[in-house]
Amino acid sequence: MRALLEILRSIFGRNRELVFELARREVLERYAGAALGSIWAVLTPLLTMGIYVGLFAFVFPVRYGDSSSPWMGAALILSGLVPWITLADCSTRATGLLVGHRALVRQVVFPIEALPAKTVAACLVSQLVGTVVGLGIALVAVGPSPMQLLLPALWITQLALMLGITLLLASLGVWLRDLREIVGFLANIGLYVAPIILLPSLISGLPRPARWVITANPVSHMVWCFHDATVLHEFAHPWSWLVFPVVALAALMAGAVLFNRLKPAMGEAL
Repeated sequence: MRALLEILRSIFGRNRELVFELARREVLERYAGAALGSIWAVLTPLLTMGIYVGLFAFVFPVRYGDSSSPWMGAALILSGLVPWITLADCSTRATGLLVGHRALVRQVVFPIEALPAKTVAACLVSQLVGTVVGLGIALVAVGPSPMQLLLPALWITQLALMLGITLLLASLGVWLRDLREIVGFLANIGLYVAPIILLPSLISGLPRPARWVITANPVSHMVWCFHDATVLHEFAHPWSWLVFPVVALAALMAGAVLFNRLKPAMGEAL
């Protein structure tokens, strides 16, 4: 707990302005030189979501239950796809984060924990755009509900999960340079081992071992929580509302402990 509180005080207290500025620069620099510039930060998630909506709402319609609206399946897919894309993007970037900023890591006075925090903050831009679009489609498909008021709690929980994973992967990436390829591979297959494009009608037809894998996947519980709050408007997956916060807190604490323990050796390793 001491390691976790120390990192949180640094990120959200002493260095919050530094984190914000670093995140802003990362978003701008990622698209530096492009004709549309930082507009791609908004355009990229919109295009990605547009492809999935087009495919699963019109080309290969996916419906939930007895609903005849193609937008119901699209809303359900987007409610899980948006947080997953953000989590996968953040995890992939985290693997080479400290290696790519070795000059800053070697500076004794620089708060290294600001680097994982700024990566998480930069990744949230796509989630913000996706959330607006996803909520809009959900309102068209099923209308508003008091359950949607729980979304801020889910966003905070996801933020904790992303920060914990980023701290873990950034720390390990200093010594394990193959980690980027491993995480990239897992991110590619992660879409198919979580209930994102595999809605209940498809999951029920899978072999039992495949259903066990989906249920055991921690990301599945995050997706189910977003399904419940955004589209289903009920606690259809009550266990997920317990599993998701526990997993997020465990990841955050593990990331904080590992980061603090490896921090003194990072400069020399780089």
